[in-house]
Amino acid sequence: MTTDNANARVLGAGYSFHTRGYHDIQREGLKNYLIRLQTEGQAQALVGNQLKVIASGDLLIYSPGQPYELKVSASSGSPLAQSASGDYYVFCNGSWLDNWWAQKQQPAHFNISPDEGLLVIWRLLIAEKRRVWDEVDEISSNLLRSLCLGLDRLILTSSQDPKGTAVVAYKVKHFVEQNATTNFSLEDAARYAGLSVSRVVHLFKATFGQTIIEYAIDVRLAIACERIRLTTMPLEQIAETSGFRNYSYFSRIFRSRYKVSPRQFRIQG
Repeated sequence: MTTDNANARVLGAGYSFHTRGYHDIQREGLKNYLIRLQTEGQAQALVGNQLKVIASGDLLIYSPGQPYELKVSASSGSPLAQSASGDYYVFCNGSWLDNWWAQKQQPAHFNISPDEGLLVIWRLLIAEKRRVWDEVDEISSNLLRSLCLGLDRLILTSSQDPKGTAVVAYKVKHFVEQNATTNFSLEDAARYAGLSVSRVVHLFKATFGQTIIEYAIDVRLAIACERIRLTTMPLEQIAETSGFRNYSYFSRIFRSRYKVSPRQFRIQG
């Protein structure tokens, strides 16, 4: 069970996509926290005392009592040419959210580069909230806290990296973590980031102080260590399923890093 200090309740979550005009206004203020991330098109939202244009990557966080207004304008052309606006949102409250918000001491409007891993958490949160008969509050609460902390990291990265260079590096880092067990290439990583191989390699090394391949080896070794400790899989199979091309190479890299062989590591437990 969660403690009161860890209390984070999800009241509603979803993805909205407006293809026609839309207007929502709550002048007397919201009753709960609202976290909203624009992912497609444009809208207008109340920030401070002004309606501002909200574009893809704009994150809005409203606390209880803040006035709220959202406006999506319909264009005058054909239906196919009308404005569209897509966003993820979550309404929430609880003592954990109060503490999280109190530590921010920042405005409620941020521009971030949406991370696919974070959007996956948001989708899982939405899916859990849609379980009308068997929703588990603790799962929703944990997903909400993970979402908020992930947003904190993106906000910090974006504020320290106004040109977006580190954002690209973190995107590649996420790609490596998701694909470490496969035989991916630098070209695959560059394609995922939408930049040239040389640019991606440079940005990753400048941000993390190691090459993409060095980081991939770190991730593969961490996966292998976990499987050696927690499973009875043959070591040769562990090497292969952790992303190493052959056992001899895996054993050499493993011994260089941990000063023992994979077999000795398993015995030591």
